[in-house]
Amino acid sequence: MACLSRAEVTLLKCVLLFLYLSGCLCQRDCTGVDCPLLNNCIEEVLESGACCATCVQTGCTCEGYQYYDCVNAGFKNGKVPEGDSYFVDYGSTECSCPEGGGRISCHFISCPDIPPNCIEVSEPADGCVQCERIGCVHDGQKYEAGHSFHIDPCRVCHCPTEGGKLMCYPVPNCDPRKVHKPMLASSTEDSATNRHYSDLHKFDHQGPVDRFSTPHRLSSSGSIPLFKPPLDKEEMEEYDYDATDVRDVAQKQCCLSSLKDSQCLSGMTSARRGDVCDVEAEGQCADDSYQVCCSCCALGLRMRSEGRGCNAHQYLGFPCGHVFLTCCEEQEGLDQLPLKRKERPRPTAMPRKVSDSKFPKEAFSIQATDEAANAVEEQEDVNECQLYRGQLCQHTCTNTWGSYRCGCHPGYILQPDGHSCAPGDEEPTAEVSLLTNRVESGDGCGHAAAIFSLLGNGPCSQQCTVVVGQARCSCFPGFSLMADGQTCEDVDECVTNTHSCRPSERCVNTVGSFVCERQVTCPAGYQPRNGVCEDIDECMVRTHNCGVGSVCENTEGSFLCNPKQKCLTGFTQDSHGNCIDINECTSLSEPCSPGFNCINTVGSYTCQRKVIMCTKGYHSSSDGAKCVDIDECQTGTHRCGVGQICHNLPGSYRCDCQTGYQYDALRQVCTDVNECWRYPGRLCSQTCENTPGSYHCSCTAGFSLAFDGKNCEDVNECDNNPCSQECANIYGSYQCYCRQGFYLKEDGHTCEDIDECAQSIGNLCAFQCVNVAGSYQCACPPHGYTMSANGRTCRDIDECTTGTHNCSSGQNCYNIQGGFRCLSFDCPANYKKVSDIRCERLSCPSNSLDCQNSPLRITYYQLSFQTNIVIPAQIFRIGPSPAYSGDHIVISITKGNEEGYFTTRKLNSFTGAVYLQRQVREPKDFLIDVEMRLLRQGTFTTFLARIYVFITATSM
Repeated sequence: MACLSRAEVTLLKCVLLFLYLSGCLCQRDCTGVDCPLLNNCIEEVLESGACCATCVQTGCTCEGYQYYDCVNAGFKNGKVPEGDSYFVDYGSTECSCPEGGGRISCHFISCPDIPPNCIEVSEPADGCVQCERIGCVHDGQKYEAGHSFHIDPCRVCHCPTEGGKLMCYPVPNCDPRKVHKPMLASSTEDSATNRHYSDLHKFDHQGPVDRFSTPHRLSSSGSIPLFKPPLDKEEMEEYDYDATDVRDVAQKQCCLSSLKDSQCLSGMTSARRGDVCDVEAEGQCADDSYQVCCSCCALGLRMRSEGRGCNAHQYLGFPCGHVFLTCCEEQEGLDQLPLKRKERPRPTAMPRKVSDSKFPKEAFSIQATDEAANAVEEQEDVNECQLYRGQLCQHTCTNTWGSYRCGCHPGYILQPDGHSCAPGDEEPTAEVSLLTNRVESGDGCGHAAAIFSLLGNGPCSQQCTVVVGQARCSCFPGFSLMADGQTCEDVDECVTNTHSCRPSERCVNTVGSFVCERQVTCPAGYQPRNGVCEDIDECMVRTHNCGVGSVCENTEGSFLCNPKQKCLTGFTQDSHGNCIDINECTSLSEPCSPGFNCINTVGSYTCQRKVIMCTKGYHSSSDGAKCVDIDECQTGTHRCGVGQICHNLPGSYRCDCQTGYQYDALRQVCTDVNECWRYPGRLCSQTCENTPGSYHCSCTAGFSLAFDGKNCEDVNECDNNPCSQECANIYGSYQCYCRQGFYLKEDGHTCEDIDECAQSIGNLCAFQCVNVAGSYQCACPPHGYTMSANGRTCRDIDECTTGTHNCSSGQNCYNIQGGFRCLSFDCPANYKKVSDIRCERLSCPSNSLDCQNSPLRITYYQLSFQTNIVIPAQIFRIGPSPAYSGDHIVISITKGNEEGYFTTRKLNSFTGAVYLQRQVREPKDFLIDVEMRLLRQGTFTTFLARIYVFITATSM
C-alpha cells in the first residue's frame, strides 16, 4: 500500500464505493431460497424485492365437470373464493367452497313441505311441488280459505283464513221443512250501500246452479241479503198473489232490508272507529241491527287485538257470529273489507300424492354423504316448573325453552319481581258488557259458558261455568268459595295442614299456593326465602293494620301508618284543617349550601348566591364572606410557555424554566436543551434519543438496556421460546429451525407441518393418506381389508379362507373384494341337487306341459367385478356343451334386470353372452336369471343359469 501514490489510493476508494453502492441497489439474490407451498391459493402476488410470492385469495379450483358449472355461475377460470357458493340442477343443488379453500362440496336442497291445508298444487317440470291454494275439504269438495257459504239452506259455514276444518252455525228462525216457502226478495235495483253490505256478508251456494234463480232475484253481485232465506222455484208456482198486495209487500220488505243493511254497516263502521254502540231512545228504531252489528264487530276487533283467535263466532249465532268473524279476520289498517266476488265452490278430486304414482320423481345429490355422521344431537330442555314444583312462581309456572315464565290467575297482576301476584281488577268494555247482557238475558243461543270463557268470568272472581242457564262460580286450586258464592279467598295450606312440606322444611303460605323452605328462624317482620331472611312488605301483602285514613309505608322489618296527605307539597295543615305554607328557610337546618341565601316562596323556596367584589387575582370564598387567592398554576389560567414552571404568588404567579430547558432572551421563552447533540457519544452506548427536558438511551433489536441506563447487552431471545421448535441464539438476534417433516413459515417463528398427503405428486397410499405431525400414514377401509407389508396398499381379506365369516352350515361363503357373501343353493320342487351348484329336473308326467316347459337344469354361478369396469363389458357366456351342427339357442334375462343394467347378445347360433351395459357407480349385488332355450332336432330344451353378480369397490 505504501507503493501506491495518493491519486491511485483515491481512485481505488472511489471504485470500491461504486461497487458497494451498485451491490446495494441491485435485485435481491434469491439463490437457495425455499419458498413455502401456498395451499388452496387461487390468486398470488410477488412483491417488489421479495423472493417468494404471497397469497392474496384462497379458495377452490373447479375440476372436471364442475369447471363448466363454475364458469356458468360467473367464476372466472373456474376459481371460487372461499365462502362463495353457486347453484346447479335448476337450483336443487348448492355447491360451495369452504372457509380456507380446498375442494368444492355439493349438497341437495330438499323441497319445502306442502302446507297441511293445501287444496291445489302445481308441479313444474324442473322445480319443487308448490301449493297454489289453501282451504277446507268437506265431503270430497274443496272450499277456498277466508270465505263463507250455505252448506244447506239452514246452515252457514265458514272456511278459516288458514284453512283446515269448516266452522258452521245454524241460520236463526230457519225451518228446514219450510225452507221452500215463498218470500219476496229485494230487486236488482238496490242502492249502492245495500249492495256493498250484501257483498260483505254474501255466501256461496252448493247444489244445482238454477235452484234459486227464478223466484229469488239476486243483485248483480250474486249475493243473498243478510236477513232473507232463499226461495224455491217449484213451490213458488203454487201461490197466487194479487198484483196490488205484491207491490205493497215488496216495497215494505225492500225498505226494511235496506234499513237493516244500512244500520248494520253503520254499526260496523262505528266499532272500527272505536265509538260507543249505544243508541238514543228517541231515535231508536224497532230493529236493533246497528247495536247488534256494532257490538259484535267491536268484540271481533278486541279478540283480534288480544290474540285470542276468532273461534267465538260459532257461539254467537247468526248474524252476530258472521259480523264478529268479518271484523276479527280483517287485516290491520283496513277501514272496510275489500269487495270480492267468488265463484261457486266446485267439487274437485282430492290431491294425488306424488308417492302414489307409478314412477315417483327422485332427487339425487352429486356427492353421496352420510348425513348421520355430521348430525348434531338436539339438546333436551329442562322443565324447571316440574323440577322445582311450587318454588318458582306464586300462582302458575309455564316452562319455556331454556327457562320458565310465571303467570297469575284471573283477577291478579304479576309483580315486578317476576314471581309474585297481587290482586288487580280490569273493567270490561261497554261492548263486552253489552254482549254479556245479551247472553245472560237468553240471547246467547245456549252458549253462555263459551261466551263467559272468552269475555272473562262473568259475576265470578275466578272461574265461571253455566249450569241449566245459570252461572256457577268455582275457584282455582288453593282458593275456596266464600259465602257470597262468587268471591274466592286464599286457603292457608300451612294452617289447615294440607301442605306437603317435609319435617325439616317450613311451610310458607302464598296467594293460591304455598312454598316449602328450609327451617330458618327469622325475627318479626321477616320471612325465610331460599334459606335467607327476607323483609316482609306488609303493605303489598296487606297484613298491616293501618286505618282508612292512613297510608301504609313499608320499612325494614316493619311498617308505618302515615296519615293520608290532604295538602300539596310545601303546605301543612293547621289546627283548623287549613293548608298553610311551610317556611323551609326556618324549618330546615341547611336548606341552601354555603354562599347562598334562602328565600321562601309559596309552597317552596329558592337559593340565591351571595354577591362580593374581589380584586384581580382573587375570588370570593364558598360562603361568600371573604376574598381568597386564585391559584393560577392549579386552575391552569396561567400563561407559562412550554418547558416553564408556574409558581403561584398572592394575587399573581411567576414562570421559571424547568430542568433541561434554557431561557431564550430573544424570544423570551424556555427552549429544550438537546443533550444528545451537546454530548455526542458520551451519554449512550448505542442510540441517544432527545426528549423534552431530558434524553433517553435505547438499544437496537436483539439488545436490551443495561441497569445503568446507558450500555446495551445482548438478549438471549431463545429464553422466551420465540420459536415453535428449535431456536439458536446469535449476537443481537436469533434463528429458528424446524425438525424433519416441518417447514418454517414466513413469520420466521412458526413451524408448520408438511402435509405430505396434499403435496405428493403421485399417490402415496392406495386407499387413504392420513397426515400426522411430521409425517404421514396410510390407512385401509375399516372392514374387509388389511394393510400390506409395504405400508401403502390394502390387501383384501378372504373371510371364507380365514374363517372370519358368519355363514351358517347350510350356506356357502363366497369372498368378494372387501367382504363376503353367504349363499345358499336350494333346488325347487320336482328338482334334485346333483352338485353344489346344479339342480336337475325329475321326470315329468306325459300330460304335464308346464313341467316339460320348465328348465331341464338350473346352475348357480358367482361373478365379481369392480365399479371401474369398462362398459359395455361381457361378463358371462352360455351355450350347449357339446354343441352340434344345427343347434340354435335363444337367451334372455327373465329376472333381476328391472333397472336395465344387463343385456344379452347372441354371438352365433349356439353361443350367447351377457353384458353389463350401464355403469354401476357404487357397490351393489345382483341376482339375475339367464334362460337359454336350445332348439336341437326340432325340440326345445330350457336351461337356467342363476348368476350372482357382485359389484365391489375399486381394489386398494
